[in-house]
Amino acid sequence: MECPDCGEPYVSREVGPGRPPSTPLANAILDTEQGEKVVLHRQCWTCGWSEDRHIEVAAIETEHGDPEIVDRQQRLSELVGLLEGTEDTETLESVLQYVRQQQSEGDSVPPSLEEDRDGD
Repeated sequence: MECPDCGEPYVSREVGPGRPPSTPLANAILDTEQGEKVVLHRQCWTCGWSEDRHIEVAAIETEHGDPEIVDRQQRLSELVGLLEGTEDTETLESVLQYVRQQQSEGDSVPPSLEEDRDGD
C-alpha cells in the first residue's frame, strides 16, 4: 500500500486492540464477537501519516448445515479414524470386501464380518 500523503510504500498495518501485530485483519474480524470492535492502524514510516479505522461487528448471522450431511460426515470421520488405527491387514481386507459387496449387491454381510458380529 502507498501512503496517501507522500506516496511512499512504507506503510505498516496493525490490528488491535490486544492482538499481536502480525494478526491478519480477516482473522481479527472472524475472532470478534457481536458488539466488539477491531481497530486497524496504518502508519507511514516516511512522513508520519497515520490512520485508525474502528470496525464494529454489528451482527453475526449463522446458518447450520443439513443434519443428514453433518451426521454422514461425522460417521465418515469416525470410520477413517478407526481404519487408520487398524494394523491388522486381514481386518482391513474384510472391511474393504464388505464395502465392495454393499456397493454391488446391497445389504449382504460377508462371512468374516458375520463372525465378528456374533463374537461381540
